[in-house]
Amino acid sequence: MERSDWTPAVLITATVSLLTAGMIYLMNPWGYPADPRPGETIPRHALQSEVIVWIGEFRPDVKAVLGPVWGDARPDRDHDGLLNQSLGLEGDRALSYYRLLVFNTSTETQSLVLGDGRLVMEGENGDRTALRSLAEMVARGEVKLDPGLAFSLHGLGTLSEALEIPAGRAASLVVPFDAGAPRIDTARVVGIANEERFRRRQMARAAFRRLIEDPDEARVKDL
Repeated sequence: MERSDWTPAVLITATVSLLTAGMIYLMNPWGYPADPRPGETIPRHALQSEVIVWIGEFRPDVKAVLGPVWGDARPDRDHDGLLNQSLGLEGDRALSYYRLLVFNTSTETQSLVLGDGRLVMEGENGDRTALRSLAEMVARGEVKLDPGLAFSLHGLGTLSEALEIPAGRAASLVVPFDAGAPRIDTARVVGIANEERFRRRQMARAAFRRLIEDPDEARVKDL
């Protein structure tokens, strides 16, 4: 199975250059740079060996995986904060961002709409949050984008409402959820609104990375 044209390397580079130089660690999203002189007060940051993802189907032959953006709590948290700051969505308006992988295993092009509330997430305390369409927020005037940031977010799929995924191809998007969304590893329920619930799965961090970078047929079949 082939990736879509919005490859992670290009998109990460674009996002970093347009958001802030302070996000330089995103150039290597699978490793959070340690301080060059770690010591007793600045220890090296140990990478997580495993991540939690949620696996389901939008429809037969269209598989979905919802997981963390980078697969490490610290850069994921910092990524959310910096992106929200760039969007003017801070405080109670801040959104939580996750990586959504969509795989078309059919023999035909598949269309998929990702509007407000298409996916839902429920935390341990029972609070429900839902997918937000940043494109709809922009259309309503709730968010204003400068051209550079809009370009990056279009590339990341964050401004996409509808996808066209050719047969045997995959899409990797960064999608926002309402403020207060639980961490992906503490969510109790994830699924399509009023439809299918996704399955919770623990996955090796390296396997999640390979699924993003090289979603071959065997890896997708084993989901």
